[in-house]
Amino acid sequence: MSTMRPLRIAILLFCLILTVPAATAGNLTILQPSANESTFAEMRDFYVYGVFPEPLEHPGNIRLVLTDESGVIVRTVMSCVNETGVTPEAAVEMSLVPNRWGGLLAPDVITEPGGIANGSNKVLVTGTYYLALVQGGITRGMGSYTDVSSGTLAPITRDLTAGTYTLVVEGLDGDLAGERVEKELVFGTTHASLGTFRPDANRENVVGWARERVPPLRVYIDWFPGYFRSGDAGYEIPDRWQANNGIEVANDCTGTTVDTIASARNDCLIYNVGSTSATLQVEIAAILRNGLVDSDRTTFTHYDIGELSMAWVDRATGAAESMIGRQVAYPAGTRLVYTRAEITDEPVRTNYFNTVANDSSKTVDTTPMQVTVVQGENLTFYGVTRPIETTLTGAGSAYRYTPDDRIATYIYENETLGRFTFTGCLEREFEGGYIGAAGYEFGHAFTETAAMPAGTWLLAVSAYDTTGTPVEMTNRTIELEVAAPPALPTATLVAAAAPAPTRTSGFWSVPALVALLAAVAARRR
Repeated sequence: MSTMRPLRIAILLFCLILTVPAATAGNLTILQPSANESTFAEMRDFYVYGVFPEPLEHPGNIRLVLTDESGVIVRTVMSCVNETGVTPEAAVEMSLVPNRWGGLLAPDVITEPGGIANGSNKVLVTGTYYLALVQGGITRGMGSYTDVSSGTLAPITRDLTAGTYTLVVEGLDGDLAGERVEKELVFGTTHASLGTFRPDANRENVVGWARERVPPLRVYIDWFPGYFRSGDAGYEIPDRWQANNGIEVANDCTGTTVDTIASARNDCLIYNVGSTSATLQVEIAAILRNGLVDSDRTTFTHYDIGELSMAWVDRATGAAESMIGRQVAYPAGTRLVYTRAEITDEPVRTNYFNTVANDSSKTVDTTPMQVTVVQGENLTFYGVTRPIETTLTGAGSAYRYTPDDRIATYIYENETLGRFTFTGCLEREFEGGYIGAAGYEFGHAFTETAAMPAGTWLLAVSAYDTTGTPVEMTNRTIELEVAAPPALPTATLVAAAAPAPTRTSGFWSVPALVALLAAVAARRR
C-alpha cells in the first residue's frame, strides 16, 4: 500500500481547482451510468464509464465532480496520468483484487497519489476508455471513503442520500483537454426487474418486462462498482459489487432518508435460477433476509408454458410445432404453478428438460390441471414454485447468502392410484451442453401409467420443505383421466391371431393363403 506523497497531493489539488471551459465533448462520453441506470438506491457506489470513439495517443487527465441540487460539490475524483496520458500500471495495486483474469486494471485499487485510502484518485484512464469509482456510503468500511472536495483530503461525512445530483466529467489536458459532459442522477427508491441473464433470451425478457411496465423498472445492466469485463479480461471485488447489488433490492443501510426495507419493490423472474447464481444468493437472498418474500411489493413471475420457447413434433400429426413462453405474474394464493404436461411414448427422465431437442415426438398440454393420458404413455408435469421464508447462511462475502430451505418434496395422492413422491429440482440442457439447475422448478415424470386403472381420478398435490414440513399455499388438485388403449379393428385382431402361413413343397396351403389375404386386406383399411 502506498503512502501519501505531499507533492503529488498538491498537484492533485491544484488540478482540481483549475477552471476548465465548457466545450462540446468530442472524445469524452458518459456511457454509464446509462439512461436506464440514472436512478440509484441511496448510498450507492457507482462507476462512471466512457469509451473513446477512436483510440487516443495521449488521453490526459479526467476530473469528475458531483454536485447536489444546490450546486454544492459533494464528490471529486480525478486521475493522475503518466507522460503518455494514461494511468500507470504501477499506480494500481491489483494484488488487492480477489478475482481477476487478463490484464485489466481496477480504479478501486488505484494508490497514487495518496495511497489506497485516497478516495479521490479512483479514475482509471486508458487509450480506449476511462473508468471511475464514485462512492456513496455503502462500502465506507473498505477503507477509501475520503475526498478532496473540501480542499484537503478528509473522510467523507455526507453520504449520497435522496436527491438529484449533477455529474460533470471534464478533460483537463492531453487529447481530452477542454471537453466536458454531464448527466443528471437521482438517488432514492428503486423498483427493479430481477432474473438470471443465462441464456441470453432470458436476459432479453428480464429487460423487456422492465421496459413494458409503467413507469419502466430498473434492470442492472451497467457494471456494478467492483466488477468489470472487457473482452476476455476482467476482475471482481465481491464485497463491493454485491453490497451495491444487495441494497438495490432491499436497502438496509443506516442513515437513508426514503430508501428503506419497507419501501423495497422488486419483480423477480423465476427461471433457471442456479444455486450459486447472484440472482439467488444476492437478490432473492436480500428479499428473503428482509422478510419480503410474501410482501405485496414483491412480484414473482414465470413463463406461462414453463420455458422461454419450445419446439417439438406433434406425435399425432407428425407436424413441427413451436410455442413462445409469455412472462406472467404468479397467481394470488399459491406458491405452486403447473405450466404444462407432456405426453410421449419415448423414454423420459424426471426433473429434466432438453431445450434443444426439437425433434422430440410428444403431445404438449398447456392445461395441465385437467389432462388425459392413455395407459402406457409417459406423462410429465412441469411447473414452478417461488421461494419460501427461510433463514440464510453467509456465502463468504458481503451481502451474499445461501437460502437454508426451499420446497424439496412433492407428493401426489389418490386413493385408487396410490402415492407418488418426487424430490429434487429441474435440470435443463441448453445448446452447447450447458446444464442449468433450476432450484424452483420441476418436471415430475409418471412412467408407469400402464398399471393405472382406466377412469377419471383426482390427484391431490402437496409440497414439503427440506425438513418434511408442509408448505402453505401449495395444495393443488389435478384431474387425471386415464384412458384404455383404443381397440384394434376386428380384422386386425383376426389377422394377428391367425397362425403364420405355411408352405408345402413350394405351394401355399388353402387355409394359409386365406389367412394371408385377410391380413393384407386388414392392413390396407
